[in-house]
Amino acid sequence: MTSSLIVLFVFIGHASHVVTQSGNDAKRLHQQLFVSDTYNKRIRPIDNQSSAIDVYANLHLLSINELSETDEVLTTTAVLSMSWNDTFLKWDPNTFGGIKFYYWPQNEVWKPDIALQNSYLDYKGLGDKTLNVMNIHTGAMYWNPFQVFKSTCSLDIFYFPFDYQTCYLRFQAWSYSRRQVNMESGYHDSQGFNLKYYETNSAWDIVNTSWHVYRDKQDAAISFKMTLKRKPMYFMMSVLLPICMLSILNVCVFMIPVNSGEKASYAVTVFLSFAVFLTIVSDNFPQNSESTPLITDFLVMQTTVSALTTMLALIFSRLESFGDANVPSQLVKLMKRMSCLPCLSRARKTKDNMIEPIEDSGNASDTPKKDPSVKVDWTDAVNFLDFVCFVLFSILFILSILVCFALATSKSKVYNEEFNYESNGMYEQIDNNGRDDGASTDQSGDGDGNISNYYYW
Repeated sequence: MTSSLIVLFVFIGHASHVVTQSGNDAKRLHQQLFVSDTYNKRIRPIDNQSSAIDVYANLHLLSINELSETDEVLTTTAVLSMSWNDTFLKWDPNTFGGIKFYYWPQNEVWKPDIALQNSYLDYKGLGDKTLNVMNIHTGAMYWNPFQVFKSTCSLDIFYFPFDYQTCYLRFQAWSYSRRQVNMESGYHDSQGFNLKYYETNSAWDIVNTSWHVYRDKQDAAISFKMTLKRKPMYFMMSVLLPICMLSILNVCVFMIPVNSGEKASYAVTVFLSFAVFLTIVSDNFPQNSESTPLITDFLVMQTTVSALTTMLALIFSRLESFGDANVPSQLVKLMKRMSCLPCLSRARKTKDNMIEPIEDSGNASDTPKKDPSVKVDWTDAVNFLDFVCFVLFSILFILSILVCFALATSKSKVYNEEFNYESNGMYEQIDNNGRDDGASTDQSGDGDGNISNYYYW
């Protein structure tokens, strides 16, 4: 019986507490703050107008929508959570039915005019008139504008598709100086981003994040840095593999007999295929000369080689038409020196089939007479040149593949070393004339309006 009474009293007390937070209390609170106290959102909410208001900012990245290589624009969806203290919006919860916090439309209260400094589009304020600002009874204000950001991002595509890209989101008070609004970070470590609600991107992986606070004599800004790694599988299958296959086919032009009549047309077809691929790849990259992709350099080299093989195919076709005309002695000596037996097979077969003439004495020779000279025509010479070109161009192709692969993998090692170094370093960069007392970034408190205690992200 006693326990039942205790539960009943607790329930009644809780119900009475809920009832006291009525709509009338909210009306009285609004009347007190915005009418009786004549709150003015155009005045910075601090008693000493010579002091700066500390604005704490945290970035909650939700998704990476696109990273455009041609425009060098990063499109992200994120929430920039900001907090500050408003001296003019304080009240005693006991006076207003126990209301400890309330939400005001963002257009009715003062808020910092924070904007994306490196925006790709025109200047646009954060948030929307439909968003609210959370107001704690101690004066702490919390604003979480949700927005799609389009920021500029300089790309280094030399190692495409095994590249890493570093992009920034820099936020700064647009019209206030550092002596009026001072930017701070709400993070206690170097993580930089809140990725709790981040949705993975199909083309990019986030491999590193950090934050930086920049201050000079006039301005203060906070920059959120992210390093992205491209997922290369799609480009390996759709770009790299076809280019390598075309390069192999390009070398195979020297395996086609000249007298087949298909050698020149085959070489021209491969050359046009390289030209088409070069156009497709070039259209997907920034139109600048600061850095060209390694794959483009490789493709240009293979296109040049293909043009050279086409010229050689035409030259060899012309040489083969000379038929039994005399072959230069230097070329014949080179063929003999390199022991080009396949090239001379036809001439040797003719020689081996020769019949030794019978001498007048009636004694037949046991062995045929050897003719020290072997007749080499232009067909044999062209076959020899095809063999030499096939070997040389195959070696060139293998070396180019190895060099490009070594360069691409070496960049990954460099980035890994940089990440290991940065993980042990400081991420807050402060000018010598700026404040570095550490007090402004410490958000620990007793829970009565503490900034970190009321962050819901």
